[in-house]
Amino acid sequence: MKFILLGDWPCNGGALLVPADTVIEWDSDPERARIAGVPTEPQWNGTRLPLPMPINAKCMDQAAYDQMVAWYSGELVRRLQYDLTNVKPQ
Repeated sequence: MKFILLGDWPCNGGALLVPADTVIEWDSDPERARIAGVPTEPQWNGTRLPLPMPINAKCMDQAAYDQMVAWYSGELVRRLQYDLTNVKPQ
């Protein structure tokens, strides 16, 4: 999953501030993560980030979008940011 933050994200009670425009990528499957060279959990500068991602995170792939929909349902789904240029027709 790959996300880009559209605004600053305060984490850990404000002890950590992940800046806007940060790209966060991970794959929860250890084998796929190893092949892709990404962590198995969301991280920034070696610090594990909480989940779910903030609502102002822009989804950069289909897996990220599907996860955001699972985290945020109802009214919030209409506010999700999604880059349709990264979606391949099926």
